[in-house]
Amino acid sequence: MEEKLLIIKEKKTEKKYRYFFKKKNKIKKYNFKKKKIIKKKNFILIKNIPNKSKYPKIGIIINKKNIKKSIQRNKLKRIIRETFRLKQHKIKKINYLIKIINKKILFLKKKKLFKFFIKIWKTQYIN
Repeated sequence: MEEKLLIIKEKKTEKKYRYFFKKKNKIKKYNFKKKKIIKKKNFILIKNIPNKSKYPKIGIIINKKNIKKSIQRNKLKRIIRETFRLKQHKIKKINYLIKIINKKILFLKKKKLFKFFIKIWKTQYIN
């Protein structure tokens, strides 16, 4: 009986780190006057000057003209947000805007898309 109590107490003390994507991580107004642009084949990453908050922010633009089906647009947004959520504690505290410009990105499988965006966020790490 005492052993079970000890095991339960040990489990409660273990720390689990979780990262969230909250509303405060979304960009509400686009004011990208001073910007740096990184162009790839399928998308454009626009970086703004460092923001005043303690965390990075992200905005995602996917035109209906390029990707017709909302299911596909939402899938892409989910993948981008998820990779951002996982890496947000390591990247620079800057506003990021991602604009998808080519529908060829849809032909990549989910795992490849995930790895692709993880690589993009790794280029933005704090040194």
